[in-house]
Amino acid sequence: MSGKQDHIMQTALELFAADGLAVPTAKIAKKSGVANGTLFNYFPTKQDLIEALYLAYKKEVTQLFLASGADKDQSLKESSFVVWNSYIRWAISNSLKFKVMNLLRSANVLSAKVLAEADDIFKPFYELVQNGINKGEIMNIDVHYLYKIKAAQIAVSINQALAGKLKGKALDSHILTGFDIFWKGVAA
Repeated sequence: MSGKQDHIMQTALELFAADGLAVPTAKIAKKSGVANGTLFNYFPTKQDLIEALYLAYKKEVTQLFLASGADKDQSLKESSFVVWNSYIRWAISNSLKFKVMNLLRSANVLSAKVLAEADDIFKPFYELVQNGINKGEIMNIDVHYLYKIKAAQIAVSINQALAGKLKGKALDSHILTGFDIFWKGVAA
């Protein structure tokens, strides 16, 4: 992406986080310092901008998981904790991105195509979970259902950590406790 495209996306992120998805593209363009027509050179529609944001953050989180070692040869519990821990820490450091990702998911504004692309981005992790199911590490449940459970529980942990402004040992303890509750709920 170009610097201008990144700037437009950052501006949209800030405006969506502050004012919701009803923000007009004219306001995004103005705050970005570009003409409305220029914005449409980078994102032909507001929907394209919304979906570009969502996929960019999905890719960012996936790269974080991989860099943290979630795909390494270890138990599903260990890999799941890497994902849990790194995502909570990412969300705390990137609270606007976390807020907007949740907004985009809950507003049901993402196309089936983009949701399928997001699933493809997470495919390596779905495969890890399916292998864990096959090995009897966790309950035999649909992988997508499990991820919805995990997403809900991790969102609660993130929101609690943000509300409590947790840091250091308090955050470490919070992350471990939340993961323990999640894992006990899905372990075989």
